[in-house]
Amino acid sequence: MISIRVPCSSANIGPGFDVIGLALSVWLELQVTIGEKASTASKYNCRITYEGLGKEDVELVADRNLITQTALYVLRCHGWTAFPEGTHVHVINPIPLGRGLGSSGAAVVAGVSLANEVGKLDMSKDRILDFCLMVERHPDNVAAALYGGFVGSYLKELNPEDMKRREIPLAEVLPAPQGGEDTGLTPPVPPKDIGKHIRFPWAKEIKCIAIIPDFEVSTAKARSVLPQTYDKADVIYNLQRVALLTTALGQSPPNADMIYDGMQDKVHQPYRKGLIPGLTEILQSVTPSRNPGLLGICLSGAGPTILALATENFEQIAHHLIAQFKAENITCDWKLLEPAYDGLTVTYGAQAQASAESAMTYADAGVSIEAGNELVQAIKAAVASTRRPGADAEIGGFGGALDLAAAGYTEPPILIQAIDGVGTKLKIAFAMDDFSTVGIDLVAMNVNDLVVQGAEPLTFMDYYACSKLVIQDAVRFVESVAEGCKQAGCALVGGETAEMPGMYQGKEFDAGGAATGAIKRGQKVLPDKESMKEGDVLIGLPSSGVHSNGFSLVRRVIEKHGLSFGQTAPWDGSQTVGRSLLTPTRIYVKPLLAAVQKDLLLGMAHITGGGLEDNIPRMLPKHLGAELDVSSWEVPGVLKWLKQAGNISHKEFARTWNTGLGMVIVVQQRNVDAAIDVLQGAGEKPARIGRLVKRGEEAVVLHGLAHWD
Repeated sequence: MISIRVPCSSANIGPGFDVIGLALSVWLELQVTIGEKASTASKYNCRITYEGLGKEDVELVADRNLITQTALYVLRCHGWTAFPEGTHVHVINPIPLGRGLGSSGAAVVAGVSLANEVGKLDMSKDRILDFCLMVERHPDNVAAALYGGFVGSYLKELNPEDMKRREIPLAEVLPAPQGGEDTGLTPPVPPKDIGKHIRFPWAKEIKCIAIIPDFEVSTAKARSVLPQTYDKADVIYNLQRVALLTTALGQSPPNADMIYDGMQDKVHQPYRKGLIPGLTEILQSVTPSRNPGLLGICLSGAGPTILALATENFEQIAHHLIAQFKAENITCDWKLLEPAYDGLTVTYGAQAQASAESAMTYADAGVSIEAGNELVQAIKAAVASTRRPGADAEIGGFGGALDLAAAGYTEPPILIQAIDGVGTKLKIAFAMDDFSTVGIDLVAMNVNDLVVQGAEPLTFMDYYACSKLVIQDAVRFVESVAEGCKQAGCALVGGETAEMPGMYQGKEFDAGGAATGAIKRGQKVLPDKESMKEGDVLIGLPSSGVHSNGFSLVRRVIEKHGLSFGQTAPWDGSQTVGRSLLTPTRIYVKPLLAAVQKDLLLGMAHITGGGLEDNIPRMLPKHLGAELDVSSWEVPGVLKWLKQAGNISHKEFARTWNTGLGMVIVVQQRNVDAAIDVLQGAGEKPARIGRLVKRGEEAVVLHGLAHWD
């Protein structure tokens, strides 16, 4: 089997009318088999099957499908009248048709490559470009799809008479079939080197947000609204900007003002107002000053898709643009795409009918061993910074070592272990392209669970699972894990990175972690439920905000109020919504261990999912409940706003979020002052919040709820 993959593309980027194109990470794929019995009776020896977008509109006859029609033209130029006997072409196409993402350009490149493979024509990519340009007269799309990356190109003039020949398919306007029927004439063969191209640099931090409306604009219709002549001033305007843009997009860090100005256009987009409702308002609705991370915005090719270039805040930019379309009663999908640098790729399977075979590699399946090794080298310094007595924080082996004697445990201790993840808070990190805090969250969710039992965290291990390993993102994440380990006093002794194409989408990843702690022989394992009694005092330690629970509801409230993560937070004018929500979970290990070592605490509850109502009872005996005065601690501004904006009931508030308390501690009355002194000395701000009572119908009773209104 032969596999042919061609990326989609965005053309006419800003002022680059038929000049520059960008290959993007959505691929048209052909799976080609030769000698298949089921295909021998098909017209032109070619059977076509199809899966993907636009299935109901795609022709499945060899002389009417653009891919095979193009292949027939190329084959006839080389003396073939049909495909090799028993050719089966299975098309897998996720590229939206008629949306401006180069679906016809990808089809043409795939068609020429198909002919090159089945006809064993041995054409170079430059010669393939010549044939592509006979069919698709706009070099920006095909050059990008063929060569990959960010490409500038131009086309030499061709013989007008040849271009009228019906043997040549016309991808430009996708008309009724032009080729196919054998007229008895040899099709015109393109001259050599009719297209020229150059690959421009592209700054690696720039990603592409494609906003894809649910309606099509045909190339023919898009072309029909363009004038035959342009004002000199408008042409000069575009030339100035495209000259700057091709350089600006390769500079790191990117200059947002230069790129935004460079993507303005006066000879293409202004004439499309009537074809795309609200186009002008949509393009002007986002700017780098109003939307942090945005670099520029334009139409993608001839369709209605909007292409926004950005370095962060991808989700909020996308949702803002989708809302603009929604105001015009248009629904949209969106994708976060990256440059596809390989362009056209052809690989071979080990089937008996194939004329060439090649060994498959793990990289062919989307997993890069080299990238994994590179990541290990990149994070070694961060990991080493977490070393502690008993654990050297070296990575690269098969496991993490812990010498308990060197850690200070001369007798076998009781080991305590915890495992947890970050949850959907990662969604905000993806949108903000900021992974500098979620690793701290991961550590916090584990070590806070250890310390409530009186255990000292000793080691930590993380698990990072993704579709494709992006080393820069993984490094930022592991560096934040290392920071969390340093705050907790434990060593990062190892981890696992798993590339699993098909399990995850795009750049998204999931993260989990596990921590091991120890309690010295003879020390109590908390909670000490037998020592608890009515009248014992409850002390609360403040949270830093939402921490790492309830983010599905957080995102729903944010979305309901039409906020983007890049906007100024309504609860904190000094931060954006996203930046505030990414405030990491507090790590309480060191102050709590200081109190544990003085035997001042009876029990602790880490307030995570389930809030006060579910977590406090976990440390109490069945006959005791907790009575709290909610006016005795401060609720962070972000939680106040979420409660009000989401119309969250008091009960739901107390069982979804932490309400401002990250830890609740039980202390005997005689030890309250000493415990508060120790905690304050370690930098905490403890507050006396309630007491233990005889348990009634409710395990947790909250007084003063009006304080939350």
